[in-house]
Formats: sequence, C-alpha cells, structure tokens
Amino acid sequence: MTGKGPDRAATNTYRLETDRLVLSVPSEEDAPSLYELVGGADREEVTAGLIWDGPDEISDTIGFIRQAQTDRFGEGGFHWAIYDKTGQSTGTQGTAMGMVGARPSDQPGRGDVGYWLGKPYWGRGLMSEALSAVLDLSFGELDHEKMEAEIFTNNPRSMRLVERLGMQREGTIRSSHLKRGRWVDSHIYGLLRREWRASRS
Repeated sequence: MTGKGPDRAATNTYRLETDRLVLSVPSEEDAPSLYELVGGADREEVTAGLIWDGPDEISDTIGFIRQAQTDRFGEGGFHWAIYDKTGQSTGTQGTAMGMVGARPSDQPGRGDVGYWLGKPYWGRGLMSEALSAVLDLSFGELDHEKMEAEIFTNNPRSMRLVERLGMQREGTIRSSHLKRGRWVDSHIYGLLRREWRASRS
C-alpha cells in the first residue's frame, strides 16, 4: 500500500471516461431508465446473476441512487451509472444503461467489483469497457493491491467477462447464496495490481 487511496469517509467524485462511455454518479433523473432495465420486463434475466433480485418499485431505485450519491468509500464503496458518451456529447446526460461499483473489503488493499447492464446493451463489449475503467481507478487512485469478483457458477457470461480482463478463478464457495429459493454456488475471481498493469503495458 502506498497510502494514496481516498479517505474511507470520502464520497464518490470520480467521473470516468472510455472510448464510448462515461461513468458518473447517478442522478435521480436516471431512476426511470434504470428501473425499467433492472425491474421491468427483463428483470429475471438481468438479475439472474446478481445477489440482489432487483427493485420492486421505482422508489427502490431512487433510494439506491441516493445511497450511491452519499455512500462513504469505506462503507458501501463507489458506484457509477454507465452512459453512452454520444448522448453526453449533445449536452444531455444521456440514458443510463447499467451500473458498476467497486468497494473496499475489511482487509486493507483488497476490494471487489459488482455490475449489471440492461439487456438491450448486451453483446457490445460495453461492460468490459466500463469495468476496465473501474479497474484502472481501483489499482491507481484507489490504491488496491487486489480486486475480486464473486460470480454464480451458472453465469458463464459474467465469467467470460472477468476472464477476458485477466481475472483468475481462485476457488468455489458452495451454497454461497439463496437465490430465488435455491442455493447456488459461486466462483471467486481475483486480479492483482501487477497482473493488471502488465496486461495494460
């Protein structure tokens, strides 16, 4: 640890940009689009790989957005809405397509990532792009030595995503979560700072 990471009481002020995307703290104006993507007709598919089953009402989405705006780094971590950069170039915020987050663990220097993307945006490499930006920040200014992801063993799409980014499967937790009335297993994936930097050089 170099000690350059944010104070654990800090709130999220980071705005990240990639070739196609902007990641920023969501606003309440994003609630309708985010709610429709994760709580609407595609809810079952979008949340199948998530510990969370999605919002029951738009007020749940608004509550999450407010939490993302005020969460302290050392408590809930940092969360970003994912926007298409072309929408922002017109002077508007653009439509939120999903969410990605990073949070520190109780062990200094370790953190984990979580993410979801609306079904209309699947298959375009957008989450890979968004997650890469979050990993760059995590191993840089957030000063993590290791980042992890917990993925249900029945979620091959998410496993392929993190494997493409260099994460290695480190173990399996049997019956890790009760998901929709059924116990599911999870794989734990990990990535070290030196591995990420080597892959980016």
